[in-house]
Amino acid sequence: MKRFALILFVLLGTTVLGQEVPNTVESLAGIWQIDLRPTPDAPDYFQPFEVTELSERSFQGTFYGSSINNALVNDAWDKLHFAFTTKDRSSTYYHSGYLDQGVLYGMTYCPDRGFTAPWTGTKTGEE
Repeated sequence: MKRFALILFVLLGTTVLGQEVPNTVESLAGIWQIDLRPTPDAPDYFQPFEVTELSERSFQGTFYGSSINNALVNDAWDKLHFAFTTKDRSSTYYHSGYLDQGVLYGMTYCPDRGFTAPWTGTKTGEE
């Protein structure tokens, strides 16, 4: 009986823990540490992603030191999906991703520079 209770506790605890990290527009707000390493075996390469001024379907902020433009959010799915653009002096960068259980998973695409780059991110704890 104790073994059954332990298994049940672990299973229920996993479900409860999974529900503690909502995938809502509000949970996107804050400062995220994004790992932009170019290959899986490369050293960590972190850049900030700050999400501010949320609305129901959009947000503002900065990514990699550039202002976020054209941001859109889709919360109709089990994960919160988003997309936005940034610019530097010569190129426009297209970013998309999703929030799942407190972790951001994203992709950056820049046709002018001929690359795509997957990335992940976690909140820094700063607001």
